[in-house]
Amino acid sequence: MQKLIWASLLAILAVIFVQGCSKSEEKIVMATAAEFPPFEYKEGNEFKGIDVEIAQEVAKILGKTLEIKDMEFDSVVSAVSSANVDFGASGLTINEARSKVVDFTTSYYNANQVVIIKNSDSELKAVGDNAAELIKAINKKNGIKIGVQTGTTGAFYAQGDKDWGFEGFKNAEVKGFVNGSLAVSALENGQIDIVIIDEAPARLISRNYANTEVLSAYLTEERYGIAVKKGNQELLDSINQALEKMRTEGVLDKIIKKYY
Repeated sequence: MQKLIWASLLAILAVIFVQGCSKSEEKIVMATAAEFPPFEYKEGNEFKGIDVEIAQEVAKILGKTLEIKDMEFDSVVSAVSSANVDFGASGLTINEARSKVVDFTTSYYNANQVVIIKNSDSELKAVGDNAAELIKAINKKNGIKIGVQTGTTGAFYAQGDKDWGFEGFKNAEVKGFVNGSLAVSALENGQIDIVIIDEAPARLISRNYANTEVLSAYLTEERYGIAVKKGNQELLDSINQALEKMRTEGVLDKIIKKYY
């Protein structure tokens, strides 16, 4: 009788264990910094944005349930590299420095760094779409205060970074902010002189600040990708296949156009 009871208990535990593993395998966890509209942001408790919808579609194709972990942008790549999450999607520019610690999927979006100014800044406004002249004009302003979102390409561009191939603005004071909105608010309040940030959020944020505008010159040309742990080829291939399916079926383009 005791043997029968023990056998039954072991059978129940085995079922619970298998179910637990199955539930774990059905989930895929994404790291993001949900303060970067239109790519990721929150409305109440709901995550929204281009990256969010792409991740949801990828999870659906892979037969997984998406779980999103919101964190500061600086932590996204490290969360992926340390396997605390399965992948990162947070407007991540593919570059050599990041590719040393994570693997990137094929690119799903082309992006650029732009400058936001106050409407009253006639000197920089006169530069138009000439990036070389814009860079010269910024360099001429000794002590110019540049606002950036901490950890982003714009921050590396303004500060200068050898790994990224950016010279930086030597005569500038670069101030980091948690998100682009705070940087543009500081610009409007006169705490900084310009903001350097990705074009899509720049145009979206600038609409909310009547005294600001986005210059048409592009400082950089970048590509966004989804990051996975270095060496996780199976997951990388799976996400790439999902992205290709989305491209072929027009789903990727539809998601991006929804936010513009």
